[in-house]
Amino acid sequence: DKLFLVVCILGVVFAAITPLLYVVLFSGMGEIDPVTEELMAGYVTAKGQFFSAFSFGNNLGLIAPLLIGIIFYKDFTFGTVRNKIISGHSRTSIFLSMAIVCSVTLFGILLLHALLTLGISLPFFEYQAPPFEMADFWYLLESLGFMLLIYIFVATFVTWLCVTMKNMGLVIVMYIAVVFGCTMIAGILQVVGVVMALEPDMEKTVKVLDFFQRINVFNSSATIGLGTAYTAEDAWYYVLPPLVGTVGLLGHGIWHFGRSDLK
Repeated sequence: DKLFLVVCILGVVFAAITPLLYVVLFSGMGEIDPVTEELMAGYVTAKGQFFSAFSFGNNLGLIAPLLIGIIFYKDFTFGTVRNKIISGHSRTSIFLSMAIVCSVTLFGILLLHALLTLGISLPFFEYQAPPFEMADFWYLLESLGFMLLIYIFVATFVTWLCVTMKNMGLVIVMYIAVVFGCTMIAGILQVVGVVMALEPDMEKTVKVLDFFQRINVFNSSATIGLGTAYTAEDAWYYVLPPLVGTVGLLGHGIWHFGRSDLK
């Protein structure tokens, strides 16, 4: 599909533009004050730019799932899915195959985009402030594993939208609404949490807000890779929400697809 070529081209363009943009930005800022330096810490290292390439609020991470969803929906508009059913394939196998291919395609594109971003940023930025050690390699693999689970969930969500929505317009609107809604909620909760943390008697409320922040899968991609190690609690938050969401969407998607009337 030509749209897939567009996704690949955008991945290359964004991978080249983003690091070079930060090079120009930081070279023109002169001496940076401590507050600004802390805020921009995730972008002055190649590691930060690598992981930010996966974020749903960042360029390709926002666009790629939507464009790939449009490609997959063409199987319905062109009658490809109906022909598969007529040929004897079960609806369960068709839905699962769509989810698997969407997962591999989506994560593969984002991984290549992130690696290209890393390769272009390394000549201009250090990978990280401390020297790279073996522990950092395992941290990198853990982070990619968590990212994989998140994008499997997103790919399943895109597949579920293609199966349950009646037209492409609804798929686009629903995807944008959910992503922007979850991202906006995460931003609001973060601000509220910071304000409430200043009050000693609001400790329990802050913990509740933090819980909802951490189960927000669309917010997780923005926090993975920011540190140097994960605790057991971190791992549970990065594994369980996308895993439960994926299973739920697969179950409902198979049930709905089995009852739907394809024309």
